[in-house]
Amino acid sequence: MASEEGIRLRAIRTKVADTDATTAGRDAYDGEIGQEMEPVTPAGRMFMQPNLSCCIVCIIGFKNGINVAAMKKGLEETIVQHKRFSSVMKQDENGSKYWVRTKVNIDDHIVVPPASAINPESSNKIEDYAAELALALPFDQSRPLWELHILNVKSADAAASAIFRIHHSLGDGISIMSLFLASTRSVSNPISLPSVQPLSTEGLNSNERRAGSMYYYFSLFRWTCITIWCTLVEVGKFLLLLLGVKDSQTPLKGSIGVGRLAKSISTANIGLDDMRIVKNAVGGTVNDVFLGIVSSGIRRYLQQHADKLAIHSSNNQGNHPVYGGTKEAVAARISIQDKCIDVLRIRATSLVNTRTQPGLPELSTMMQGGSQARWGNSIGYVLTPLCMKKHDDPLDYVRKAKETIDRKKCSLEAIFTYWSAQLILKLVGAEAAVNMSYNALVHTTLALSNMIGPLEEAMFFGNPITDIVPTVFGQPQALCIHLQSYMGKAKLVVTVAKDIIPDPDILLQHIVYSLEDMKQAACARTH
Repeated sequence: MASEEGIRLRAIRTKVADTDATTAGRDAYDGEIGQEMEPVTPAGRMFMQPNLSCCIVCIIGFKNGINVAAMKKGLEETIVQHKRFSSVMKQDENGSKYWVRTKVNIDDHIVVPPASAINPESSNKIEDYAAELALALPFDQSRPLWELHILNVKSADAAASAIFRIHHSLGDGISIMSLFLASTRSVSNPISLPSVQPLSTEGLNSNERRAGSMYYYFSLFRWTCITIWCTLVEVGKFLLLLLGVKDSQTPLKGSIGVGRLAKSISTANIGLDDMRIVKNAVGGTVNDVFLGIVSSGIRRYLQQHADKLAIHSSNNQGNHPVYGGTKEAVAARISIQDKCIDVLRIRATSLVNTRTQPGLPELSTMMQGGSQARWGNSIGYVLTPLCMKKHDDPLDYVRKAKETIDRKKCSLEAIFTYWSAQLILKLVGAEAAVNMSYNALVHTTLALSNMIGPLEEAMFFGNPITDIVPTVFGQPQALCIHLQSYMGKAKLVVTVAKDIIPDPDILLQHIVYSLEDMKQAACARTH
């Protein structure tokens, strides 16, 4: 078994500038810990503020029951060896915060809930238990900010489950996934890491081959102009968000305080092959399809809940009187509802990796000490509008999504938000920066995330993994949608504030049905 082979992680080689503040911090704590400290990243400081205190929660399903003693031993040999998972946050006399290594008692981080904590009648008992962690007590600041809940309870997809709860200040999704991957092994080859999607360098090589041609310089100039223009446009939209331009009030829209409400998690398996059929039909990517099915699914959901929309159509109804329940009256009412939904402003925020080497393969190498990629929260926000206009062709939702994402790819919006957050932190401090970020996020409707997992079956300390279900708690939005791939399949995860969205399964079904309609439309075009 992997745990018996003694899998060990080497420390990440992180360069820390030896500034006066850093030196002062070392002087303050070297006597207590005796190890090098690392400054907390700006994003890490923001995630520690009460208004934006977020936790990454990830359900790992296993093929076999979990041996708690073996799990503890494996964690001590892998994840606990990582500096961030064995450090606590300290503050020096100048107010600067640092990660300081500490001794980890593994029993402080393992939770084995009693049987009474799990509802045996629920068909989603594991997701229900994970959702309750949104209301769990804050982490003890005297210990590293993570814990693992072990549930030896059978579910639809697994014989047992483990649930990681990790404070977002420790790292972003890419960092956490890289640590997780570095702690797993391939089932087919137990001495190797599981394979992940390789980074594409085709475009770079192609440009290098043309580096001496006039076409190359023209393309470079054209790309520079497009990047500058798209960046100005997208940054302008983000600034309008900061100035208070809100999304339309819909049954999906949260308000101040939504991050602390009780949560509900719903999941569905969808086919990556189906998504590839759709993306090939429009010449797009899986991300384009993901945004397209979410846009279409949300529109269907709002159509079903049109009577709850805050955009009232009383004026329109005056121009189109509806009397009784005749066929014409129903058609007129539906037309009015469609027009109301068409003009809704619904935007998603996504956290985008800003590392120069952005892939999981590079970060998996980082975990073994051979990479210069940055650990931590190297992320910027991207604001993505969803197309709510009704389309007769389902593929048009993906085409509109592709147009949006292509503009985002041409802009430096994520880089701008990343560096501007650091600047604001230095100028006005973490509390003011968090209030600004919180007010911006609460004006949007949802958060979106797409994470790539192993391409093949992986095992965690010798136990094969059947499922990976990630989500985030604490963000000031009532809706969070994740897409997680694993073993050539995809898991769609919808997390909601259940007081605001009481029927997440219905929303999830609309998204799944949207993909089915798009697949049928794509297949019809090939015949």
